[in-house]
Amino acid sequence: MSIKLPYFKFFSGEWLNGDITLEDYELQGLFISVCAYYWHRDCEVTYEQLAKKFRTNQLADLVPEFIQVDDNDEFVSIEFLDEQFSEFSTRKKKLSEAGRKGAKRKAEKKNEAMNKPPLSDPLATREEKDKEKDKEEKKKLSIEDRKKSFSEKVFEIGSQHEKKMLEDFISYWTEHGEEDRKMRFEKMTSFSISRRLGTWKRNEQKFKANGSQNNTNGNRARTTTSERQSFE
Repeated sequence: MSIKLPYFKFFSGEWLNGDITLEDYELQGLFISVCAYYWHRDCEVTYEQLAKKFRTNQLADLVPEFIQVDDNDEFVSIEFLDEQFSEFSTRKKKLSEAGRKGAKRKAEKKNEAMNKPPLSDPLATREEKDKEKDKEEKKKLSIEDRKKSFSEKVFEIGSQHEKKMLEDFISYWTEHGEEDRKMRFEKMTSFSISRRLGTWKRNEQKFKANGSQNNTNGNRARTTTSERQSFE
């Protein structure tokens, strides 16, 4: 314990209000020294060891009010330190168990990764191959190909909406600069076509109700900054 936890809790209020402060300073100093030695030895000390360590007749004055000796006059006990020792030992055991479990999970994941067959292996699952294939295909697709794919999905998901609204929606969300590698919708953290279409439809109806039909005609970029933000 002295290596893993070289200190114990010392509450000044309990010390100042305890009976030990009614004793002379020499006995108070002896008691705190005994506590330090007791803690350093993992709370396993015999009375004989204390007597040899401190070599003073005042040691007997600490018994039984401040330190206790078992029935065989052998091992001593200091109650508040025993409580702390038990608390720290329990916590140490829990942390040790958690560490072992974590190491075990890490080792299992490592073994799983090492034993996982490569995609070229016939044992690799169809799902794994399909995922890897999709990733590779997306890397090869140009921005125009991705725009076409996005448009097809919009018309498929938003088939109940007017064609003009879908075209405006596509025009806005596929917007990109000449040097951009991504379109507007690809820059979003998350993007749900159905949810965005619903928001677009509600805002379009709101603008029409406010007599702002011109803002929804033609290129979506013609709307004001605040109106564009409401669609995002």
